Amino acid sequence: MRRFLIGALLLGACNNGKPAAPEQPAEPITRTTTTAALNALPQQTIANGRLVCLAQGGAPCHATDATANWLRDGKYATWEAHQPILIWTPDKTDPELLGEVGPEENRHDVVLSVAATPSGYVVLNLSSSHALLYDQKGRYTSSLPMPQVSVSRARGYSGSIAFLQVIHETGRDSAAAFEVREVDGPGDTVGTTVLKTTLPWLRLRDSRTSTPVPLFPTLPSYAIADDSDIVWGNSALFNFERQSAKGVLRWRLTGNVPGPAITPAEIAALRAKLPPGDAARRKSFDSSAAHTGKFFPATSGLYVGPDGRVLVAGALVPSHDSVDYFLLGNTGEPTGRFALPVRTRPLLFAGDSVLVQRAGANTNQELRWLVIKKP
Repeated sequence: MRRFLIGALLLGACNNGKPAAPEQPAEPITRTTTTAALNALPQQTIANGRLVCLAQGGAPCHATDATANWLRDGKYATWEAHQPILIWTPDKTDPELLGEVGPEENRHDVVLSVAATPSGYVVLNLSSSHALLYDQKGRYTSSLPMPQVSVSRARGYSGSIAFLQVIHETGRDSAAAFEVREVDGPGDTVGTTVLKTTLPWLRLRDSRTSTPVPLFPTLPSYAIADDSDIVWGNSALFNFERQSAKGVLRWRLTGNVPGPAITPAEIAALRAKLPPGDAARRKSFDSSAAHTGKFFPATSGLYVGPDGRVLVAGALVPSHDSVDYFLLGNTGEPTGRFALPVRTRPLLFAGDSVLVQRAGANTNQELRWLVIKKP
């Protein structure tokens, strides 16, 4: 469970696109949707766009689990544990390398996040708990210690905005609080809270879980815009809103639309993967299964394009071979949908294009922009 939470938190923290600041409505806009309305959305067509790199090809390419963030002037960084950080420039084939891989304090190994700063770049290095600073030419200049990252405190960058994600107790055996704070930098632990909600399924006592955790926990999805707005949804239902850092609502989309039903067959298939004869793990699994609800989380990710449009990743179901994606206009109106294979991982969203990692030629992993076309 600890591994799931850390992985989910850090994934959510690092996979946001770079939202710009579209013109906001003078008054909040509220909309509603239904299952029928979502099912009736126009089916978008997906076409291959520019190939960024192919593993074992001519250019360096992440092979298993890449993460990305927008930098500046259309550039973006991609990285993966124990691999070089690559900076990609539009219309250029070869990337720039940022820093060096290694265990030393002035090198990176397991990277949380990469961002552009006014003076150059910053790399949050999990393995050394330091923020590494580079000048605009990518030369290392210094490092700063940062607070330890844990299951309850994750940090990263969305575009150029640093944020801290916190899970903490609200009372003895009460539902845990989930917070996102915009902070001044990697050493800041206070910042400004831009999102605060509860995790009804998680009870903490002395920072440890005090009750069984469901098999499919629901974590909020969010993305932070360059103007400090946050777009988020609680993931249990197809509900989203965009609000300012001060809590001013821009728009809200509500809908009583859950994810697919969790079937006994889904649970049995997961249980069958446990090591035979491991009674302790089976007992723990069965306890979690008993605390699992009836539905999968309705959404599993959120990305915001430069024009304020939103890409929503639908339910992630173990037995399904694809994931549905939904497009929202810059005021929250659902406009279209499409599906991608479950092993295709979106990294960045740019309005009509999605940067993904997927199996490419000869099953080698590739990074490629996909183009979203209207029917």
